Amino acid sequence: MIIKINEIQLFGYHGLYEEEKENGQNFIISLAIDIDYMDNNDKIENTLDYTKILNEVKDTFNQKRYNLIESLAVAISDNLMTNKKIKSLDISIKKESPPIDAKLSSVEVNLRKIR
Repeated sequence: MIIKINEIQLFGYHGLYEEEKENGQNFIISLAIDIDYMDNNDKIENTLDYTKILNEVKDTFNQKRYNLIESLAVAISDNLMTNKKIKSLDISIKKESPPIDAKLSSVEVNLRKIR
């Protein structure tokens, strides 16, 4: 079963350039998490608690300032993969206002982790 948590909106100070580190910017994180779910007894113990997943994402996001969103994606996915229920996960991180001299809506990295 794939559980998707879409477009978690966070404000942070990740980035390579001083203006990103000082002013901060919006980030959007989405997850697709593959778990074994064969039981139909309607108990939270058989799936993932979305609140716990969201808190882990926020904690990792706020714990350290990263120069690269690639490194942030690795840190979040490594943290989440400590949960033995997770078989694999896909994470995407969008930086909405990158300091690039071009007209674009965002830059994005995608990472897949498989156990």
